[in-house]
Amino acid sequence: MKIPGGARSVAGGLVAAILMALTFGANARACTFERGPFLEEIARQAKSCSHPLCGQILASSPAGSENSDGSCAGNPWNRLKTAASAAMSSGGVLILGEIHDNAEHHLLQAAAIEEFGGQSGEKRPAVVFEQLRADQEAGLANFKALSGSAMPGTGTLGDLKRFVDWEKSSWPKDIYDPLFTAAIQMRLPIYAGDVSRAEIMKAAKEGEAALLPERRSRLGLDLPLGESLDAASIKEIENAHCGALPKEAFGGMAYAQRYRDAHLANAVLDAVATDGSAFLIAGTGHARTDRGVPWYIRHRDGQKKIVSVMFVEVEDGNDDAQTYVPRGPDGQPAADFVVFTARTERGDPCEKMRKK
Repeated sequence: MKIPGGARSVAGGLVAAILMALTFGANARACTFERGPFLEEIARQAKSCSHPLCGQILASSPAGSENSDGSCAGNPWNRLKTAASAAMSSGGVLILGEIHDNAEHHLLQAAAIEEFGGQSGEKRPAVVFEQLRADQEAGLANFKALSGSAMPGTGTLGDLKRFVDWEKSSWPKDIYDPLFTAAIQMRLPIYAGDVSRAEIMKAAKEGEAALLPERRSRLGLDLPLGESLDAASIKEIENAHCGALPKEAFGGMAYAQRYRDAHLANAVLDAVATDGSAFLIAGTGHARTDRGVPWYIRHRDGQKKIVSVMFVEVEDGNDDAQTYVPRGPDGQPAADFVVFTARTERGDPCEKMRKK
C-alpha cells in the first residue's frame, strides 16, 4: 500500500503527484489520466503532504469496485469517475462526505462539483447542503430571485452568505467559500438540507414523540434501523461526547441523528425530482451507506443510484488504507470510495467538552 519514495518527491512535479494520488497496483504507472479539476486538486494537496496515503483513492465497496480487473479501467480514479458520472446522468446522488473543519475537504468537494456538475444532461444538478437549514430557505429563495429564476445567476458569494445570515451560523466562516463559489459559478441550484436547531434539540429531548406519526412515516423514520445499527449509532455518539454526557441522553441524540439523516434524504429526493440529480454536501456520518442518508434514500427509492465518497484524514504511523474504511456492524464498508487527505491540526475536543 505504500507509494515509492520517488513518487512523493516535489521535484517529480504534477505528473508524479497524480501518480502518487492514484497508485494502487503497479499497473497504475502505465495509465494516463485526463487531469480535470478533481485530479488537479488531489495532486496539489498530495504535493504538500508527506504521508504515504495522502492523495490516494480507495474503491472500498462492491459499488465502488466495478471494472476492478487490474486494467486502467479498474484504476480507483476511473472507477470513481465512472460511478459518479453514472449517478449524475441517471437521476442519482453523489454524496461528498467531509470532516467539517478540514479546509482541504471543501476544496476537493468544490473540485468534484466542477468535475461532475455538468454531466447530468439538460438539467443542472442540485447541491444540497447540510450546512443550510430549513429555516434558512427564505433567504435561499431571495438569493435565487436575484436572477429572476429558480437558479442562481447574478448572485454572488457575498449575497448568498448575507441572505442566509451565514456569519451568525456555527459553521466555519470562510472555508466553505470555495464550495459555495463552485455551485454559484456553475449555476447549480442550492438547497437547504438540515432541519432547524430547534427541531434537532426537540428530537434529542423527546425522541420519536417529537414528530407526528405522518411525518415519521413520510421520512421513513417508522422503519427500524435494526438492533445492531441502533447500537452502533449510540456507541458512536457516546465516543464523540467523550463521556461528558449521561448515558440516558444518548438514545434521544441518536434519534435526532436519524431525523437529520432522514430529512437530508428527503431534501435530496426533492432536489432530484426537480433538477434531475443532486450532490449532497454533508459530514462523513451522514454519508455512511449502512445507516446514514443512503439508508433512507434506498428505503424510499430502491432504484436510485447513490455513490458515497468520504474524505478521511491520515494518521501518523498508519499507512494501512483498509483500517480507515468505515464499516458497519457486519464488517462491510460503509462508503463506496475513500479519498485520503492531510489532517487538520485541532485541539483535543474531549478537553473542550469536559470544560463545558
